[in-house]
Amino acid sequence: MTSETLFNLILTTGQTNTAILMIGSEGSRNDPTVKPDPYQDFDITYFVSDADFPTFEQFDRSHFGDIMIQQILPEKNRWCWLMQFMDSNRLDLKIQPVSSVPDYLADDTLNTILLDKTGSYRNLPATSDQTHWVQRPTQTDFDNSITEFFWVSTYVLKGILRGELLYANFFFETIVREELYRLLTWRVGVDTDFSLSVGKAHKRLPDYFEGLERLYDLSDLTRTSQALSTALTMVDDLLPSLSHDLQLTYDKTAVDRTTDYIFRQL
Repeated sequence: MTSETLFNLILTTGQTNTAILMIGSEGSRNDPTVKPDPYQDFDITYFVSDADFPTFEQFDRSHFGDIMIQQILPEKNRWCWLMQFMDSNRLDLKIQPVSSVPDYLADDTLNTILLDKTGSYRNLPATSDQTHWVQRPTQTDFDNSITEFFWVSTYVLKGILRGELLYANFFFETIVREELYRLLTWRVGVDTDFSLSVGKAHKRLPDYFEGLERLYDLSDLTRTSQALSTALTMVDDLLPSLSHDLQLTYDKTAVDRTTDYIFRQL
């Protein structure tokens, strides 16, 4: 079925099932900064009465499409099924008790109510990605990120020097590159007055910084060394102005000594 047909089916199911009191919608389809494309999920929550909630563990989902694969995530106060259908549609469907609606709306500015049989949530504000905007770091946040970046960079170096490609790449990918991206995200935050999101998995960072692709060729020790060198150079160039603009401090002596130590051995 088309995505439009699936959406209408989602609404019809909520309208005709008497136990479903509200339909919530969240995610990228509610984000005005996201350009729609065929790959967007439907993120839907059916809110049911607290009394009916326990019975929805066995909610029939088969009419939404031919399920190719699904992941079931039962958690406290909700049931959740992540479904990929053979027709390319994807539906992340959650069931929550209606008593959780206030917390649901307060949790994320992308969350909204599509259908409300109770009449309690009319004239809701327009959705926005404000909940996901870059947050200004504290001094502790800044210290921790810089320390983690340089501390774990020495692990990457150790893996390179030992000839242990998987060890070096693991720490580069999971920590060093992530801390670099945290610092770059704060740079974007400063430059935009902390009024936007860089997206899930930092996907919008290439709009603001060139050369990030050089951080992804880790196919041998030489290329991992080059990626580490690129990351160190980017942080070395970034920290003075970022520290100044955030009005936060960092241990420049430790940064310079660690950077020099690693470069001398690469």
